[in-house]
Amino acid sequence: MVVSPRKKSNHVECGFLVPIRGDAALSDGSVHAPEQWEWLRAEIWSQFGGVTESPGLHVGFYQNPDTEEMVTDESRRFTVAVQEHEVDNLRDLMREACVMFCQKCIYLSIAGRVEFIERSND
Repeated sequence: MVVSPRKKSNHVECGFLVPIRGDAALSDGSVHAPEQWEWLRAEIWSQFGGVTESPGLHVGFYQNPDTEEMVTDESRRFTVAVQEHEVDNLRDLMREACVMFCQKCIYLSIAGRVEFIERSND
Protein backbone atom coordinates (compact mmCIF):
# COMPACT_ATOMS: atom_id res chain seq x y z
CA MET A 1 0.00 0.00 0.00
CA VAL A 2 1.33 3.42 -0.97
CA VAL A 3 0.48 6.37 1.22
CA SER A 4 0.64 9.72 -0.49
CA PRO A 5 2.18 12.61 1.43
CA ARG A 6 -0.23 15.20 2.71
CA LYS A 7 -0.60 18.28 0.62
CA LYS A 8 1.18 21.21 2.19
CA SER A 9 -1.25 23.89 3.34
CA ASN A 10 -0.76 27.54 2.57
CA HIS A 11 -2.90 28.48 5.57
CA VAL A 12 -1.71 30.17 8.75
CA GLU A 13 -3.39 29.84 12.12
CA CYS A 14 -4.78 33.14 13.34
CA GLY A 15 -6.35 33.79 16.71
CA PHE A 16 -8.03 36.86 18.09
CA LEU A 17 -9.75 38.04 21.25
CA VAL A 18 -12.94 40.09 21.35
CA PRO A 19 -13.94 41.50 24.76
CA ILE A 20 -17.54 40.73 25.71
CA ARG A 21 -18.17 44.40 26.62
CA GLY A 22 -17.59 47.60 24.72
CA ASP A 23 -14.66 49.79 25.74
CA ALA A 24 -15.91 52.12 28.48
CA ALA A 25 -14.17 55.08 26.81
CA LEU A 26 -16.05 54.45 23.55
CA SER A 27 -19.39 53.11 24.78
CA ASP A 28 -21.51 52.45 27.84
CA GLY A 29 -19.49 49.28 28.47
CA SER A 30 -22.47 46.97 28.17
CA VAL A 31 -22.32 43.33 27.07
CA HIS A 32 -22.46 42.90 23.30
CA ALA A 33 -25.77 41.86 21.75
CA PRO A 34 -26.14 38.41 20.14
CA GLU A 35 -26.54 40.16 16.77
CA GLN A 36 -23.00 41.52 17.01
CA TRP A 37 -21.58 38.03 17.51
CA GLU A 38 -23.71 36.72 14.65
CA TRP A 39 -22.33 39.49 12.41
CA LEU A 40 -18.77 38.36 13.24
CA ARG A 41 -19.54 34.70 12.61
CA ALA A 42 -21.23 35.51 9.28
CA GLU A 43 -18.28 37.64 8.15
CA ILE A 44 -15.77 34.94 9.06
CA TRP A 45 -17.89 32.30 7.31
CA SER A 46 -18.23 34.33 4.11
CA GLN A 47 -14.56 35.35 3.97
CA PHE A 48 -12.70 32.35 5.40
CA GLY A 49 -15.13 29.42 5.49
CA GLY A 50 -14.96 28.54 9.17
CA VAL A 51 -13.83 29.33 12.69
CA THR A 52 -13.33 27.67 16.06
CA GLU A 53 -14.62 29.45 19.16
CA SER A 54 -12.84 28.49 22.35
CA PRO A 55 -15.21 27.51 25.17
CA GLY A 56 -15.65 29.89 28.06
CA LEU A 57 -14.21 33.33 28.55
CA HIS A 58 -10.58 34.42 28.68
CA VAL A 59 -9.85 36.83 31.52
CA GLY A 60 -7.01 39.28 31.04
CA PHE A 61 -5.72 42.72 31.84
CA TYR A 62 -3.67 45.39 30.11
CA GLN A 63 -2.46 48.94 30.59
CA ASN A 64 -4.73 51.52 29.00
CA PRO A 65 -2.40 53.59 26.79
CA ASP A 66 -4.45 56.76 27.38
CA THR A 67 -4.81 56.62 31.18
CA GLU A 68 -1.98 54.17 32.05
CA GLU A 69 -4.44 52.44 34.38
CA MET A 70 -4.93 48.68 34.52
CA VAL A 71 -8.01 47.48 32.66
CA THR A 72 -9.42 43.98 33.15
CA ASP A 73 -11.67 42.32 30.63
CA GLU A 74 -13.27 39.05 29.62
CA SER A 75 -12.96 38.00 26.00
CA ARG A 76 -14.09 35.35 23.57
CA ARG A 77 -11.27 33.68 21.64
CA PHE A 78 -11.60 32.73 17.98
CA THR A 79 -9.19 30.68 15.85
CA VAL A 80 -9.35 30.69 12.07
CA ALA A 81 -7.16 29.16 9.34
CA VAL A 82 -6.44 31.86 6.77
CA GLN A 83 -4.63 31.48 3.47
CA GLU A 84 -1.42 33.50 3.55
CA HIS A 85 -2.60 35.83 0.78
CA GLU A 86 -5.81 36.59 2.76
CA VAL A 87 -4.22 37.70 6.04
CA ASP A 88 -4.74 41.36 5.15
CA ASN A 89 -8.45 40.59 4.72
CA LEU A 90 -8.50 39.33 8.31
CA ARG A 91 -6.77 42.51 9.48
CA ASP A 92 -9.44 44.53 7.66
CA LEU A 93 -12.18 42.48 9.32
CA MET A 94 -10.58 43.14 12.73
CA ARG A 95 -10.67 46.89 11.99
CA GLU A 96 -14.39 46.57 11.25
CA ALA A 97 -14.83 44.48 14.40
CA CYS A 98 -13.21 47.26 16.45
CA VAL A 99 -16.05 49.53 15.36
CA MET A 100 -18.80 46.88 15.67
CA PHE A 101 -17.67 45.91 19.19
CA CYS A 102 -16.65 49.43 20.36
CA GLN A 103 -12.96 48.62 20.86
CA LYS A 104 -9.84 50.77 20.45
CA CYS A 105 -7.98 47.70 19.19
CA ILE A 106 -8.22 43.93 18.92
CA TYR A 107 -5.50 41.43 19.85
CA LEU A 108 -4.63 39.33 16.79
CA SER A 109 -2.06 36.53 16.63
CA ILE A 110 -0.88 35.42 13.18
CA ALA A 111 1.18 32.23 13.30
CA GLY A 112 2.37 33.21 16.78
CA ARG A 113 3.18 36.84 15.97
CA VAL A 114 1.02 39.32 17.87
CA GLU A 115 -0.49 42.48 16.41
CA PHE A 116 -2.85 45.00 17.96
CA ILE A 117 -5.26 45.98 15.20
CA GLU A 118 -6.63 49.48 15.74
CA ARG A 119 -9.95 50.77 14.56
CA SER A 120 -10.06 52.86 11.40
CA ASN A 121 -10.07 56.62 11.72
CA ASP A 122 -13.03 56.88 9.33
